[in-house]
Amino acid sequence: MAKLEFRLPDVGEGLADVEVVKWLVALGADARENEPLVDVETDKAVVTIPSPASGKVLAHAVPEGKRLAVGAVLATIEVESEAALRAAAPSHGAVGHGSGATASVAPAAGVEDPVAPSALAGPVRAAPAVRKLAAELGIPLEALRGSGPQGRIMFEDVRNYAAKAGAPVAKPVASAPTPAAPAISVATGASGDTDRVPLRGVRRRGVEAMLKSVQSIPHVTGFQEFDASALVALRLRLQPHAQAAGVKLTFLPFLVKAAVRALQKHPYFNATVTDDGDDPAIVYKKFYNTGIAVSARTGLVVAVIHGADKLGLLDLARRADELAQSCRAGTVPPEALRNGTFTITNVGPRGGWFATSIIRHPETAILGLGRIEDRAVVRDGQIVARPILPVSFSFDHRVADGEEALTFFEDLRHLIENPEVLLLGEPMWPGAMGRPS
Repeated sequence: MAKLEFRLPDVGEGLADVEVVKWLVALGADARENEPLVDVETDKAVVTIPSPASGKVLAHAVPEGKRLAVGAVLATIEVESEAALRAAAPSHGAVGHGSGATASVAPAAGVEDPVAPSALAGPVRAAPAVRKLAAELGIPLEALRGSGPQGRIMFEDVRNYAAKAGAPVAKPVASAPTPAAPAISVATGASGDTDRVPLRGVRRRGVEAMLKSVQSIPHVTGFQEFDASALVALRLRLQPHAQAAGVKLTFLPFLVKAAVRALQKHPYFNATVTDDGDDPAIVYKKFYNTGIAVSARTGLVVAVIHGADKLGLLDLARRADELAQSCRAGTVPPEALRNGTFTITNVGPRGGWFATSIIRHPETAILGLGRIEDRAVVRDGQIVARPILPVSFSFDHRVADGEEALTFFEDLRHLIENPEVLLLGEPMWPGAMGRPS
């Protein structure tokens, strides 16, 4: 028998640590290679990590609800033989040390020193929190040898280097104590009792992201009401075709397509502001990855429809529904949460009207949609009932002024109040059609 120390892999989001949500293989039970071993929660979603080999699980590094640093030992697995141990090495970085030894997915004591980052092709591998610690201690990352996977620099590498250099050593983020229970009752005397619930996972990361957004982006929000009569009628006409194709056709794909068309005419709302010290810039993006905000059990998640400009109406509907379901189930893949260029959030499911939505950093705008409801409006001097869509639009005042935002609003209005143009290859802008009566 041989032991394999499986270290927590980088799940691809540049995180320093993750929270262990649920162990899928109990202590003493048998794990199977490439089958689910544990669920961990990143700042955006729950990710299932498969076992690197078949064998008995001897140890869990931390209990459920605790955090663990990327590169730290996640689980110890007893495999049948050293041959099985060596078989895991090519794909999982395991290293054998002889009969009955323990293998590890990262270099350990007794093996060849890891390659210094400066000797590797490409940039230094280190998580943002590790980089921050090194900067605080005045340690150049290029001087360190990374002990993590593929030479990644870990907290221990920085701390060990600092100790040798005589610098004060800070504790790594992952070693911070985490309450074992989801809520702690705290007595407060005359004010009564309170429940303290730690911010974790998606909720904690969401708080951090929103704070960064409001602190770094000068928000301005405008409000409009669009006549959705033609939109409601068009969706009703297309419903039988969508049902025949097995697609649930909501208003969202129409609104995504309208937003993309408007962004193509107003590129400053599909952009990013870079902060390069003395040389800041606006980076206009020529691809359209539309984020859709989904209320999941762990908090608000923004899933991204990549290449939204290249998808037809039914494809947009399919993709939006798939993403929403996977977000609510906690199975959305990390790549579906990245590289958004513009976000749409729906505040209307529970009767919401208008909202001052927070821009998703580093984007420059977000579109908030209320519920379509019949409202009394004036048409040709008469008070009539019309289905009205309330729209709120928050934008980064650094990239556009109010006049530009109003022009975007009017073009978006034209597309939504004349939705048949969304089915054409090229948009028809105001002047070709009038307001619906």
